Amino acid sequence: MADGSDGGGARVSGPAANALIYVTLVCFLGLGLAAGWRSHRNTGLFLKAIRSQSVWALSLNFLAVNVGSGMLFSLPEVGTIAGITGVFAYAFASGAPLFAFAVVGPLFRRHNTSQWSMTAFVMQRYGRPLHIVYGVVCSLFVGMYMVSELTTIYSVFQLLTPLSPLVPMIIICVVTTIYTAFGGVFASLVTDAVQCVLILLLIVIATIVVAVNVRPTQADIDRVGLVKPTKMGGELFVILTLAIGFADMYHQGFWQRTFASRTDRDLRWSALFGFCMVFVVTVLVGMTGPLAAWAGTWSPGSDVPGSSAFFTIVASLSGWVSGLTLVLTTSLSCCAIDTCQAALFASLYDLVEQRVSIWAVRAAVVLLNVPVIVLAMRAPNILQVYLMADLLACATVLPILLGLLRRLNFLHWTDALAGCFGGIIAVGAFGQAYLGNAHDGWRLLLLDGGLYVDDERVLGAFCFAPLGSLVFLFSFAGLRMLATRLLGRNQYRYTSPAPDMAAGDVRAEDPPPSPGSDKGGC
Repeated sequence: MADGSDGGGARVSGPAANALIYVTLVCFLGLGLAAGWRSHRNTGLFLKAIRSQSVWALSLNFLAVNVGSGMLFSLPEVGTIAGITGVFAYAFASGAPLFAFAVVGPLFRRHNTSQWSMTAFVMQRYGRPLHIVYGVVCSLFVGMYMVSELTTIYSVFQLLTPLSPLVPMIIICVVTTIYTAFGGVFASLVTDAVQCVLILLLIVIATIVVAVNVRPTQADIDRVGLVKPTKMGGELFVILTLAIGFADMYHQGFWQRTFASRTDRDLRWSALFGFCMVFVVTVLVGMTGPLAAWAGTWSPGSDVPGSSAFFTIVASLSGWVSGLTLVLTTSLSCCAIDTCQAALFASLYDLVEQRVSIWAVRAAVVLLNVPVIVLAMRAPNILQVYLMADLLACATVLPILLGLLRRLNFLHWTDALAGCFGGIIAVGAFGQAYLGNAHDGWRLLLLDGGLYVDDERVLGAFCFAPLGSLVFLFSFAGLRMLATRLLGRNQYRYTSPAPDMAAGDVRAEDPPPSPGSDKGGC
């Protein structure tokens, strides 16, 4: 099954790799089509799947939207740089945003139960200008997730198999596109739950194998370090929690799962269970970084980057472990890509205000896979792109979310827009003050120095972005209201629409409506 003749460690042979990859994909395709059979002619399930998921199904889906094959590179790298503290910081930051969705989700339901996405809410609350901005940013965010995932798949297939990575990468996109285009959000929810059960099983098996075969001595652990708390690890608790938390607010996959909970109580329990699963999985994968350093399969002075620490451990074990890793990677990739495709569909359909044929949006999502694959082939610096996107999210999300609060019904779309720009300006102003010159200060918006720096510039940027957005939001709102009063005009007040009983307005703890009640041809 394995071939290590190239000196790069145990690799899966071509025939075995093809069998493992394509058998896994065929199983997921069959599962997705079976799930989609229930939803492909049901507009409600296809677009929304509102109140369709139980606690455990939703918990697994919250894990699904948090994982992807990229974690096999990014998490061990954090462990090799920031040690155990960094691993736990990443694990906490990955799962903590789920509690925010558990709080914000019920606010949506009380606001208007017919709204099933953030973009629809933004349109209703703030109007078309911010609706376009938010919809475009959501689409770009999901597109970046897909590019990152495909870039990772390409790298893993290069490391573990002699195959040309392009072919299986394209087929993964084709398979996930088929069942998400056929069954919509509901098909993605069902397949993700099953995929996550398989992922958890594979990670448990891998953990047992590594624990049995890789046993660093206490002397090795003391020599390498990475155990004691570090300054960078402490900063990552703040930076990553802000970065990941605000960025998740632009990911339609999280909102789809939030609205898919049967009741608010189910949503709260799902957030708790989802956090526990995300935390455990993230810690187990992230600890392979320090473990590789302690066991000597990776060292800081080598030419191998810390992001490859996980695969240095795999290469030191039996060949069948590489096969297991290949199945795990394929499962993680399908889990992440079908979530992104369903989220992209929702973002695009909302962006056109649901005024075009669903089939046209399906075709658009299929076609968008082409530029995503092309970008992934160019192997961009995904971490750099992610950091810039996360900083943008930190600077722009709060002014939009605050529109949910009835006490802030005086906020106008111009106030929110001013707050978004203010968050960006605050980062540049902080950078100029901290670094001492305008050129370097405003280049902090690009975060070209990366995440792991020796000073506090990145920490300051992620802290000042949301604070600046709030200062500009309320300052502009105050000035606007003062000008309105001086001109003798009526003050703006947003009036929430009456509960839409026809759309299925039910109280949080009432039994959910039957998903099959919303019929319509797609």
